[in-house]
This record gives sequence, structure tokens and C-alpha cells, in this order.
Amino acid sequence: MTISNSIGLNRIIQPELPVTDFIRFTSDCGFTDIELRNDLQDPRITGSETIADVKQACTKYGITVRTVNALKRFNDPSLFKQNREELISLTDIAQKLGCSDIVLCPVNDPADTRSAGQQFQDTLDALQYYAQIFEKKEMTGLVEPLGFGISSLRFKQKAVEIIRASGVASHYRIVHDTFHHYLAGESRVFPEWTGIVHVSGVTVSMDKGEIIDDHRVLVDDNDIMNNKAQLGLLLEAGYTGPISYEPFSPSVQHSSRTDLKQSLFISRKILFGL
Repeated sequence: MTISNSIGLNRIIQPELPVTDFIRFTSDCGFTDIELRNDLQDPRITGSETIADVKQACTKYGITVRTVNALKRFNDPSLFKQNREELISLTDIAQKLGCSDIVLCPVNDPADTRSAGQQFQDTLDALQYYAQIFEKKEMTGLVEPLGFGISSLRFKQKAVEIIRASGVASHYRIVHDTFHHYLAGESRVFPEWTGIVHVSGVTVSMDKGEIIDDHRVLVDDNDIMNNKAQLGLLLEAGYTGPISYEPFSPSVQHSSRTDLKQSLFISRKILFGL
């Protein structure tokens, strides 16, 4: 498979690596993008390093900061005002890094007792509430449906429906996460609405309801989620956006950079023939 999509790494793959070292590693692996996070042990987007240091490293190694991940519980109405201030801070930092996309993660909490109708309305309200920030910054919010059974926004189809109904659709796209696509049991893909694809593999034979983030590894020949077919559907339908590896498994996070580089080479060969 020959693709024109940019391919990158989410920082969750090596969360303890300083950002500038992560940038160099990404380049050494032949990738062009990174995703930064605010939910690691050090929650600062650039860790202990300055924005200037990170920008300099990106320029040196030809790396683009594709997203900042994430505004959590974005559709919790009790947090709208707090989230608005956090989103302003996230967009300010992202903009300085040359990044135009912020990932938005919904409430994923067994204590969430809202009805499906209320969750729909709260998500719609959230998109309308935050839209002015994205408009002012000329940035995009990437809504990420989480496929867990307890998620308040589980399906991409529902996310697209809400974005369309919001009246501010130009400021939003969705994340196609191969893990959450599998857990949710979805079959449709939405290439025209997709802003980024997150890729990880699962190799354990377990009930879907028992699979968690820690099971997310790099895609190999034992992958049960059929990542290659998911990507094929998107690419054949015309998706040309970025693709990013996002494995959460401690076995991946704690592997040596030499082993990880080799595993990424194998995974890229399996998925893309590159």
C-alpha cells in the first residue's frame, strides 16, 4: 500500500522520554508528526522543556506537532467554565508550537447517570460553547468517541450527527481510533469528517468488555482488531489526513528505543507495506 498520509507517534508510546528526545526518536523512525499530551506524570505539554526548545527540535528534525491531547470530559456541563479556561490555555500553547488541533475526550465514567438524550444535548452544548475559542484561534477540535460501554460518546456516527447539528461544524472533526472503533463494534468510517487516525493493536483473546487501554500494543500479525482493514476502508474512501501510533501498553512504553524502533518498522510494513 502506497500512501501520502503523514505518519506519527503519540507521546504515550514513550511517556518518560523528554519531548526533544521524543522528537529526535520520531525522526529516527522515519515519521513526520508527533502528538503531545497533558495527562502524563508531568502534565505540562512540553514537560520540563520550553516551548522554544521544542520548536527548535521540531525545526531541526522536520517534525510537526499534530495535536495536543486532550481536553478531558469536554461534554460534562458542570465543567464547561473550567474546561473553557483550560481550552484557552491548551490552544495558546498549541498555537505557539504550530499545532492547530486539540483532541476532545468525552466523559467515560461509570458514575455518569445521564440519559442518552441528555448526553447528546450536553455534547451539542459543549461544541457550541467552545466554538468561539476555536474560531478565534483558527484551530480545530477533534472529537474522540471512546468505544467503552460506559462512554458518554461511544460512536463516531453519533459524534458526526452532533457536529452536524451544532451549527458550528466547521470547527470540528472526529478522531478515528482503531481501538475504539473495534470496541464500539462500528462498521462505518467517516473519512470526510476524520481529522486524525489513532492506531494501536490488541493481541489478547478477551471479551470486548474486558479489554482496556493497557492492552493496546503495536500492530503485529496477531492483531485481533483488523487494523489493516480499518485503514484500508479510510484510505480507499479518500482519507488523506495524519495517522498516529497510540499504544498505551506498559510493555511498549518500557521497551528500549532500539526494540521499539524495530517493532514500529514491522508494524508499518504490515499496515502500509512501507
